[in-house]
Amino acid sequence: MNMSTATRISYALMGLILLAIIGFGMGHVVLASLFSFMFMEMIYRGLKGRLPGAFTRWLSSVLFLIAAVITLFVFLRFIKQTLLTLPRIVEVALPQVMDLAQKYGVDLPFDNFQDLREFANNKILANALSITRASTLLTKEVFHMAIGVAAAVFFFLGGKTPKYEPNLFDAVRKETNARIRRFTYSFEKVFGAQIAISLINTALTAIFLYAISMPHLAFLSTMTLIIGIMPILGNIITNTVIVITALGLSLNIAVLALAFLVFIHKLEYFLNSKIMGASVNLPMWQMLIAILIGNTIMGIPGIMLSPAILHYIKSELLSIPWGQPQAPAV
Repeated sequence: MNMSTATRISYALMGLILLAIIGFGMGHVVLASLFSFMFMEMIYRGLKGRLPGAFTRWLSSVLFLIAAVITLFVFLRFIKQTLLTLPRIVEVALPQVMDLAQKYGVDLPFDNFQDLREFANNKILANALSITRASTLLTKEVFHMAIGVAAAVFFFLGGKTPKYEPNLFDAVRKETNARIRRFTYSFEKVFGAQIAISLINTALTAIFLYAISMPHLAFLSTMTLIIGIMPILGNIITNTVIVITALGLSLNIAVLALAFLVFIHKLEYFLNSKIMGASVNLPMWQMLIAILIGNTIMGIPGIMLSPAILHYIKSELLSIPWGQPQAPAV
């Protein structure tokens, strides 16, 4: 292996960048920046060659900002709908839960929906300080994400081919840019595959929910699409809400929904192996371990970033020659 000094320094810098992201809890910022840049690059590649280069970049950034505003509006509407719909789902499903708890001798801290609401309110009041701190932290994180999106837009607009002089600084800059390009490529591959899986999962789930006349169909389908983008955790959240909603219809419907969701997840293992395997060429056990470590270190952003980091590390290692080829026997 013959590696230049600039290349070695670039690997060290990339390692320090990843450690800084983990150490300072900036996963959400990196996630917002990468997604923004990826979206603009996809638009740019679609328009490239049809319009002048500089204008194409500006148009791509404007289309991205329009899409970002629409996405934010849809997400806020989804949050509002969640706050309105979830209490109704729980209220309808609660009698079935109470019957099951009584049947199997499980003691619950509430007897009806009003008791449950009071129980939840008491928990909120008891943890008011923690909730206030969490709200402050969330506001801070949203502000940081906005800065990350702005940085991605400016970086994209300045996407001219850089000129490098024959000195160590520019040599390191060139190699570091290559590391960053490879990382953004890994993110695009992993995230694109996850979006494809989420769309298939949402379509199949929506068909099933429509077939059994599930209430709140639009909300449940939207939730499956939005939250389902998160690997593993997204499925757990959506499945729980769907089963609780089905429980409001009947226990048999809830069991049927649970069986269907189990079937969907078995199908997803196949899809993961095909889509993820074809896209990122990583076995599922490596993905699961990466997601577990990412969630432990960075929380929800780590769930989405860890597969990309794993793919990046693998692609870097594959690009480095190692060992000497054996001489053919005479």
